Amino acid sequence: MEIGLYQKQTTNLVMTQELRQAIYLLQYSTVDVCSYLEEQALENPLLELSEPARQKNDGIIRSTPSMSSDEKHAALENLSTEVYTLNHHLRSQLVGMNGLSQTTIQHLHYLIDSLREDGYLSDPIEHICTVLGIGEEAGERLLHLLQTLEPSGVGARCLGECIALQLKKHSDVHPLAAEMAFTEIKALAARKWKQLAKKFDVNIQEIQLIYDQIKQMDPRPGLAFYQEPTVYAVPDVYITEHSSEVIVYLNSDVLPSIRIQEEYKRLLEAQGETKQYAKQKGQHVDWLKKSLEQRQQTILRVTEVLANVQRDYLFSRDGSLKPLTLFDVAQELEIHESTVSRATAHKYAQTPKGLIELKTLFTANISKTNAALTNQSVKSWLKELINAEDKQKPLSDQKLVERLKQDKQISLSRRVIAKYRDELGILSSAKRKRYGERVLS
Repeated sequence: MEIGLYQKQTTNLVMTQELRQAIYLLQYSTVDVCSYLEEQALENPLLELSEPARQKNDGIIRSTPSMSSDEKHAALENLSTEVYTLNHHLRSQLVGMNGLSQTTIQHLHYLIDSLREDGYLSDPIEHICTVLGIGEEAGERLLHLLQTLEPSGVGARCLGECIALQLKKHSDVHPLAAEMAFTEIKALAARKWKQLAKKFDVNIQEIQLIYDQIKQMDPRPGLAFYQEPTVYAVPDVYITEHSSEVIVYLNSDVLPSIRIQEEYKRLLEAQGETKQYAKQKGQHVDWLKKSLEQRQQTILRVTEVLANVQRDYLFSRDGSLKPLTLFDVAQELEIHESTVSRATAHKYAQTPKGLIELKTLFTANISKTNAALTNQSVKSWLKELINAEDKQKPLSDQKLVERLKQDKQISLSRRVIAKYRDELGILSSAKRKRYGERVLS
């Protein structure tokens, strides 16, 4: 083996910091891009962000009506900031209860503070008793008192107890409903109805009735008081039709404009380290402008392909999605699939069908012989078949395979049918089966 020094010339792609950030910008949502620009403006004194200007082109307004900054603040001031929580609701009920000592009320307040947002007890009652310095019997009495409050089921330690507490407050349920919910909730959910009917010496129709009554209860009663912050989706693009032509344009009201601050431009004419620093920050501003423009153009080009392919779906009342994949769009635009994926991730379009995510316009072709056959159309047919089936003799996955082949001339495996059924949230035939006519409406 000869050892020596040799020269070799090769070419490879280096992932620079600028390239990495450009990729991140493309996959960021609009909100994330705005947050990123605000962070950059704090770090770069030359970077100035300004409100985007409304644009017109070919007589078509390319942006939506927007409010001034003062109008936005005025609108926000009119929003109610007071939130009525589960904690407030439970504490208010204690005010009207007579015969409670101050110590008992304080202990109940601690129990209320120990509840999760869904209404369940977050800590074991034994631990709570230790913290309060009381016996377990006293702790159980306090918990029982808490469980008498509204909403029904609050203060439960498990799902079975939560459902049982609610059933006990209903007089029109099966006598065994509360007991069975507390002790056999998993068996009921697993549809082990025959075993339960034998164990409790009742017929299977009664087990089915109990199952239906349990389904009407609320498994998370506390969430009725939980107000999750509203997150608004802002359209990145608009898809409209004008003179039988599909028009796609960017939402120019979303991203701020970028420029170099006038008062800092003199730094570019300075000398020494100051000039070098200003030059570096100025180049960063230029790079941001270029990256944002490239991001917007990529989103626009990808959306134009999506809109033209799915035109029938977007503009027709009964239109359906055509087969379209990331690869198809990438081939059309001569870009990489990953670029298409990033350009459609967390991006929204305002269309005649409302605000939709761009990702929803993709659907796979599942037949080599029928180009118009998509997984969405098969799922739609599956729902129709299952909705129309005899509930006492539901269609198995194999029967669904046979019906699709017979009615629609579609040949699919049982595994594919099971996959689509799961994606639709539809149970298997064994768990869809109904017994007799004693079913709650």
